[in-house]
Amino acid sequence: MRDESLILEMMLDQTPSTYLLGPLAGLELGRFVPTPPPVYIIDQLVAELHPACLEQIQNSCTNCQQPALLVPGGEPFKSLTELEKIYNWLSEQALTRDGTIVAIGGGTVLDLVGLAASTWRRGVNFVSIPTTLLAMVDASIGGKTAINTSGIKNPVGTFYPARGILADVGFLGTLTCSDLRDGMAELIKTAAIGDAALFAELYAARENLNKTLGQNAANEPVPGILGALPWRQWVGRAAAVKVNLVNRDFRESGPRKALNLGHTLGHVLEAHSHQSDRPLSHGQAVAIGMAVVFRIAAERNLCPVPQALEMIQLLEACGLPVTWPAPPADLLEKLLSGDKKVSARSGLSWVLPERIGKIRVDEKVQPTELLRWLETPEEG
Repeated sequence: MRDESLILEMMLDQTPSTYLLGPLAGLELGRFVPTPPPVYIIDQLVAELHPACLEQIQNSCTNCQQPALLVPGGEPFKSLTELEKIYNWLSEQALTRDGTIVAIGGGTVLDLVGLAASTWRRGVNFVSIPTTLLAMVDASIGGKTAINTSGIKNPVGTFYPARGILADVGFLGTLTCSDLRDGMAELIKTAAIGDAALFAELYAARENLNKTLGQNAANEPVPGILGALPWRQWVGRAAAVKVNLVNRDFRESGPRKALNLGHTLGHVLEAHSHQSDRPLSHGQAVAIGMAVVFRIAAERNLCPVPQALEMIQLLEACGLPVTWPAPPADLLEKLLSGDKKVSARSGLSWVLPERIGKIRVDEKVQPTELLRWLETPEEG
């Protein structure tokens, strides 16, 4: 094991899961792959940008040079149609019950491939190699898999931890500015939930964040981004927060709910926006959701106003939106009622901040409160 690596261990439903962060972390693949050799499902853009790295990862594992399926990333990929394509490919490869699927890509790829791994032959070994900031700090950790369907974000999924999660911030160097902003939304969220010192560090770095992320073209890589900010330190600390929560509450019955900060409204806005000509990314939607719930918490005198302002200023410094046109009121209620976290007994629970580093779960928020902090509703 490389001395430079951060290793975080989880035991999730009696299943061990290891998060490993370090330079060339993917070279540890062999530790998590029993025989026979694995199959690979790889984001096609990652395959184009990092062919040498991917070859090195495969060569590091004995007998691991196997066929790979290249797939598109993005929210449209998380569908039943794409899931069936993966099943058909796994059938062609004759992947057996003792086989391993290695997923390499961002959060959407890991979500869908994780679902395939959890259901193929009733569950095969799964290893993930996250290649985006969002996936490194959030999507790869904790065993949630999902697809989108019926206009709802993530209603179909499983809890299925990856045996190994191998994160290397070197992949961040080829991300677009938009991808980095999305990751920052989840990184900021995690800091706000469980690491107030990290949040303060991010807030102190907001001028540099604005220079590197807030002012660059969204669809272009950011020159010198790897050396501009302490990515490895930030990713490791954010990952540690999530690891701690999922270790305590794998099935999301209590403390893990804090990770939904900003997501309840965010998922609604994200799904609704994809029916328009202004689709929101996941990170953008979460940023709006966080800004709104911080404003609501401040209005209720639950969260100090200065801390709510710090959250909004930090999100804006990263080039993330903090408000958005609301869906029509009746549609907003309907979309909220379709949230996967709705309980027949208690309805929809919300996560609200009490202060940076302390979160309340199982709170109630009315649609009228949301509409106060969103832009004028669209015409029905």
